[in-house]
Amino acid sequence: MAILKSHYPCNPSSNRQKNFPIWSGTMGVPLLLLFIVLTCGITFGQENYTLNGRGAKSLGKSVTLTVYDSESSSHSRTKRVKDGEFVFSGHLSKPCVAEMTFANGQNLYLYLEPVEMNVEVNADDLEHSPVTGSRTNSQYRYAMENSGTGKSLASYIQENRNSPISAFVLFRQMRNMEIQDVEKLFRTLDSTGARCYHYLAIKNHIDESVALSEGNPLPDFEFIANGKSIRFAECIRNDTMTVLFFGAQWCDICQRDLAAVKRLCGDSVTCIIIDLDSDRRGWDAPYISKLDIAHLPFIILLDPKGRILARDVRIWELERHINDIIHQENP
Repeated sequence: MAILKSHYPCNPSSNRQKNFPIWSGTMGVPLLLLFIVLTCGITFGQENYTLNGRGAKSLGKSVTLTVYDSESSSHSRTKRVKDGEFVFSGHLSKPCVAEMTFANGQNLYLYLEPVEMNVEVNADDLEHSPVTGSRTNSQYRYAMENSGTGKSLASYIQENRNSPISAFVLFRQMRNMEIQDVEKLFRTLDSTGARCYHYLAIKNHIDESVALSEGNPLPDFEFIANGKSIRFAECIRNDTMTVLFFGAQWCDICQRDLAAVKRLCGDSVTCIIIDLDSDRRGWDAPYISKLDIAHLPFIILLDPKGRILARDVRIWELERHINDIIHQENP
């Protein structure tokens, strides 16, 4: 029977064992490098950044910095504001968008770079707080002040189609634009040069808006009624039209329109009434963004198969929509 012997004897008295420090031999260099990385915090391919802030005393006792440093994720850190000042530091592989959220809920967007930057917080006009030490922020501020939402925005994106700043500017403006215009400008962006967290956020916004277009089935969602969670799909009747009414008890117009909706609903129309006051999450309920509900009251009309006939229907339009569909089905 063969006996396997250890290459390095375990006998403490062995000269070879005593003369084998951890850094020597072929394994020494990798182990030494690993030791340096772990103890010194070296991050390959990244550089350090420092963000110094001052003037934030009136905005609360803390500030959170959210860094959008990849295409699909972000990370946040919170610092205490002392005498109006705060400091963030860390590692970056490239400039990226960051968002500062103060304790009072106000936000300030900026571009974070692997340099030392200073922000003079202007509590009265937070959006225009001066940022020094950063070339990218000068470009971003210029873009926001000169792009607008019309021809100037299109011109800026055409001229800077490979810049992440263009994607960020479009992201900031898209809620005030028609989805067709957002989609057209999005196709202008270079999918490699402008690709960033907000590039993908624009794409998701377009995909969700297309899903809510007329003729498509309304996405399923959950809402709260009488303290219970209910799935919308369970409320659909295949033989009737459906009116989805979103309102709240504190909304006087909602109460007025709700009475008219109840009057219109009958054997041929199913009414589903969703009260935001029934859900403690209120405007933060997931279905608000999923269905792109921008105001109250909000009415969605569906055909018997659950497909969208019309969104954001005004109360004076609802009766006409319902009568037109009934006449089409029963000429």
